[in-house]
Amino acid sequence: MLIPSHWDISIRLQKFENTPEAVERMLIPMPQSGKPVAVHFAGGEWTIDCSQKTDPGHDDAVDIELVCQLISGAPQQVNAGLVFGCNNWSETNYVMIPAAAYKGNRFQVRAMQYPPIVDDPADTSLNPPTMITDVPRLELDPGVPSNLHLLTGDATTPCLSFYSPGGRYAAMVLTDQGGPYGNHGLQVLEDAGRQRAELVVEAPGMRAYRYGMVSTRVPSPDRAPTLAAGDVIRLGVRLYVFPATCIQDLFDRFAVVRKDLSGDITLRHSLPFSAAWAVQEQKYNEWNWNASGGYYAVGTKDAFECDGPFSYGSDWQLGWVGGAMVTHPLLFQGSPQSRARALANLDWLFSQTQLPGGFFAPSWHKGRIYSDHFRAPQEKWWTLIRKQADALYFLVKQCMLLEKMQPGWTPPVHWLDGLRKLCDCLSTLFEKEGQLGQFVDLYSNEIVVGGSTSAGIAPAGLALAGQYLKQPRYITVAEALAHLFHERDMKNGVTTGGPGEMLQCPDSESAFGLLESLVVLHEVTGKPEWLGFAQAMAAQCMSWCASYDYRFPAESCFGRLGMHAASSVWANVQNKHSAPGICTLSGDSLFKLWRATGNLLYLDLIQEIAHNLPQYLSRADRPVGGMKPGFMCERVNFSDWEGVDNIGGMLFGSCWCEVSLALTTVELPGIYLQPDTGFCRVFDHVVAEVSAPDEQGVTLHLRNPTAFDARVRLFVETLVQQKEPLGQNAMWGAPELYVPAGGERSFSVSLKGCVKEK
Repeated sequence: MLIPSHWDISIRLQKFENTPEAVERMLIPMPQSGKPVAVHFAGGEWTIDCSQKTDPGHDDAVDIELVCQLISGAPQQVNAGLVFGCNNWSETNYVMIPAAAYKGNRFQVRAMQYPPIVDDPADTSLNPPTMITDVPRLELDPGVPSNLHLLTGDATTPCLSFYSPGGRYAAMVLTDQGGPYGNHGLQVLEDAGRQRAELVVEAPGMRAYRYGMVSTRVPSPDRAPTLAAGDVIRLGVRLYVFPATCIQDLFDRFAVVRKDLSGDITLRHSLPFSAAWAVQEQKYNEWNWNASGGYYAVGTKDAFECDGPFSYGSDWQLGWVGGAMVTHPLLFQGSPQSRARALANLDWLFSQTQLPGGFFAPSWHKGRIYSDHFRAPQEKWWTLIRKQADALYFLVKQCMLLEKMQPGWTPPVHWLDGLRKLCDCLSTLFEKEGQLGQFVDLYSNEIVVGGSTSAGIAPAGLALAGQYLKQPRYITVAEALAHLFHERDMKNGVTTGGPGEMLQCPDSESAFGLLESLVVLHEVTGKPEWLGFAQAMAAQCMSWCASYDYRFPAESCFGRLGMHAASSVWANVQNKHSAPGICTLSGDSLFKLWRATGNLLYLDLIQEIAHNLPQYLSRADRPVGGMKPGFMCERVNFSDWEGVDNIGGMLFGSCWCEVSLALTTVELPGIYLQPDTGFCRVFDHVVAEVSAPDEQGVTLHLRNPTAFDARVRLFVETLVQQKEPLGQNAMWGAPELYVPAGGERSFSVSLKGCVKEK
């Protein structure tokens, strides 16, 4: 199907004065392709041409190009747009703007300052409504028109889309970032009766207000151009309309076509994983080691040694931003000092911070526990359940790693007891309430704020613990919890509650946490349903990942450094920035999903995420925003939510994304190779050439184009082995191939995985 009969498409011209409020507007019916029309608007004479052509590769797509040329006159501040009008609209339609709106963000709003946390007793219940802050959205209340108006920099892919359950179809409008007059605008307008909606792409974008942190009413800086005779406004889009029976059909199609206009990503080599790790390890031992506490702090000593009101947040935090997570790569590939400190960190965690009910202290500073209630951290003893779930998953992974590293090693008794206590606590809570909620009382183990996908990674932790501790109960609970998330959240296209400071705004962290769980469940149980669910979740996760290299302002920090932001991962719809990686995971679930399915979409995505991470690491020879070596900042700002001047960099300082990079270097291969087929995929910063396979295997020729020596971890398996579950810590024991800076090396790789330098 192409354009539905109840649609109309028109061209919109708008004139502005000194604000982004249109003072004059003209709607022009779509002219016949190749037959320009002449119009008089805003004191100028215009020629409007709009061509349409079907795309030969997609029978459900049509390309539309709008060309508005000024023939005479000098109209000031004019923009042009394509308006896709839908007359058979319904508020039940699911609207998705990638990383900016899910279900149109049509949820109950709680207006409050940052960091937001619910404080109304009516909201602290087992089954509260989904609550969001004041973010761009379609209106929930009937009888009020909606105007969801963004720029392309507010989305991972410049796209407007929706699924119509009544019409049993879905539609997507793709465009590019913008043109010479600035980024394009993306707009969804609904009438008060929700009978008609308009999807608008405009050049340039002209918002009446811009979004700033938890406020949709910040004055807009947008200005349209003043044109001269001969000037042209161009706008190109690709429209997809296709049959759909559920929300997932929209995500599945989006995952396939999201790069259709921008094209494939070009990866640039800059810093090998091994060189990045050397910088990171030194930084963690110099800046993050809390010697008096005996653990690696999530922040740096210049912050956690202070006595400010939020110093505890820079000291120890469980999970989420790296606590008990960064110890994994430190154990895996750290120096003897780093490994000893990581072990001490884990022992301190079990010995000092676990409460009688099973939960661990969510934050810790100078011998005192702090809760996750930002406004009353020592009065209201809340824990973000995501933190406890993160801890369980990574603690089990690290026990498994230590057994691989040291055959015969067994966990101390109090470690095993601690794991069981946390598993029992989570299992009992789920068996009692049928959910794990978002915030739970540390001492009573009662849900304070229910709902959300905050515990999205809990099924992974419980399933892995059930396997490791030989406790079937934990696996049973893991499967039941994952089914809940699938039925309640995935099917509705909204996951929430991963971060602790945005109420229940849709977010990427809960999405990727749930993906991790679904992949682990498939590996632990072998049940095909988890593989199917994981593929569906991966498509939703892709909507949070930048599909192209955003063009940063040339004068910005990222513009000067030549940053390539493709596959950076958007945080959530409240904190409107992308980030260097997944919070706080390597994304090896995507690698495992590719192995199980052969779908290259997953492999392409994780390759791009992993490869582009090191560029954000500040180094002595290439500081990023004045940061010290080893520091990484979470901000990859496409959006002007923190001001126009902050696009391309803001709030430079040490952050959780350092942990994502460290995990990447131990959980993903530098090079993946199948010697029987010759298939090779490079994640690290080297160039690989593979000879045609023969009965001996292949020759792997490596070239290192960077200025740093590289030790590249090679993971070798056959096509048959690819179908076997990878499990945890699969990169342990993989050979490391040395390639000097600017040098080349060749290696023979046998069918059995034996590697020899030639």
